Amino acid sequence: MVKVAYWDTEKSGPVPSVLGQIQGTPTIKLVRPKRKAKTNKQKDVIDYNMERKASDLETFALDLMPNFVERVNGEEDFEKFQKKARKYGLPMMLFFSEDRRIMNEIKFLSTEFRRRVLVAQIPFTKKENRPVFLKYGVRGQALLVVPPIDSEDGDSNQQSNEVVFDGKLNLHR
Repeated sequence: MVKVAYWDTEKSGPVPSVLGQIQGTPTIKLVRPKRKAKTNKQKDVIDYNMERKASDLETFALDLMPNFVERVNGEEDFEKFQKKARKYGLPMMLFFSEDRRIMNEIKFLSTEFRRRVLVAQIPFTKKENRPVFLKYGVRGQALLVVPPIDSEDGDSNQQSNEVVFDGKLNLHR
């Protein structure tokens, strides 16, 4: 989920400009794409200033992992999300969740498939989202649904073509 790289300042030559200045070794930095950037070439670089323990490193990396998941709060937000998907011709990946916390796996999917698929989280804790849950037949459990791309006239055989992952490693069609 988090890619780790090593740069030897003595053997690998000058430090890439994206990393900024390195004042001592070992230095740990997190590099992630900027959220509002037009290309993936623009990066945020964050210095690691915690203890050198595995649990602290894990917390640092996972908490700061890029996140391009769009939160849906109600039918109006969902319609905007669908409109955006149609505008750019992108498939949608809908993550129906039991709480508002975004899972690290969903963050990873949103980053790995950025600009190739739109990822939305629809929490069940919001009453405004119940119509969206009912539309896709979700009954309150965490579920990942990839509905088919709508045709221009809005006619899609949604129930028979959507792909559903219920967390049990079996795909339903």
